[in-house]
Amino acid sequence: MMHQVLDKVYKIELPIPFPLKTVNVYFIDDSPRTLVDAGIKTEASFETLKKGLETIGYSLKAIERILITHGHIDHYGQAKKLSVLSGAPIYIHSKEYGRIRSFNHSLGFIKSILLRNGAPEALVNEAIQYMESAQIMGDPLDEAFFLEDGDSIFFKSMTWKTVHCPGHSPGLICFLWPEKKILFTGDHLLKEITPNPILNVNENKPPFRYPSLQEYLTSLGKIEKFDLSLLLPAHGEEIHDVRGLIQKIFAHHKERMERILFSLSECEKTPFEIATDLFPDVPPFEIFLGISEAVGHLEILKEKGIVKLKEKEGKDYFSIQT
Repeated sequence: MMHQVLDKVYKIELPIPFPLKTVNVYFIDDSPRTLVDAGIKTEASFETLKKGLETIGYSLKAIERILITHGHIDHYGQAKKLSVLSGAPIYIHSKEYGRIRSFNHSLGFIKSILLRNGAPEALVNEAIQYMESAQIMGDPLDEAFFLEDGDSIFFKSMTWKTVHCPGHSPGLICFLWPEKKILFTGDHLLKEITPNPILNVNENKPPFRYPSLQEYLTSLGKIEKFDLSLLLPAHGEEIHDVRGLIQKIFAHHKERMERILFSLSECEKTPFEIATDLFPDVPPFEIFLGISEAVGHLEILKEKGIVKLKEKEGKDYFSIQT
């Protein structure tokens, strides 16, 4: 599905085989003609994008630049294929470029982190297998240019600004169109879904720190200070009540933190056990997301001195500080 959001901006919904069903990519009809995010590398995604552009008189070769908000496969998967076809250069944050290139090598470390957080080995193996199998839907980015916070993105008739918003992913970037008060948000802000700050570890030896949620909340505060009238997200509908949505997300995480403390009031628990309390009966890959959510809140609570951490038989256990 494709429709014109406003002058020069077209939204194309590309199919993805995940619960969200589609990802929004945006075609900017101004020189250089630019695609914001690229979808996954499947025939269905490729054909949907091709037909979408044809409805406004363009072929895929008309794409002159590709901007990637972050390195999750539904956003960058077919960027390389499109780049080879059109000659369009790819732009991404340096942290995301590195994570894409090292992802397969890091799966063993991810497995050890999930086990340390209490997930059963059979479930972890299933989650890792799922992650490995998903890699066929994306090509590594051999060549890319890097965008950092504050960098300008020039068009013939406008200039955007790059806004680094770590949290959902360490190198997630949004794109600000100041004159129109518009922000292309990737997965940083979505209308109906609270983005999950994905499991990210700063150091490769225990005790581990999990900064993703705190980074996400800090990035939310950063966006809250902007004068914005419209958000164009990577999933779902456009967002007009920007401050209302941000306050709703802050309230959501406050309530989630209270639920975690209630879970810990019974006894000490691993992050996996807490995630199971929060999200019962979820499929294997969602366990990865559930642990991401749990350890993000536990990290904040630990920094505040509200909970404490101890290791027992190679696993991390949290309890309320007494």
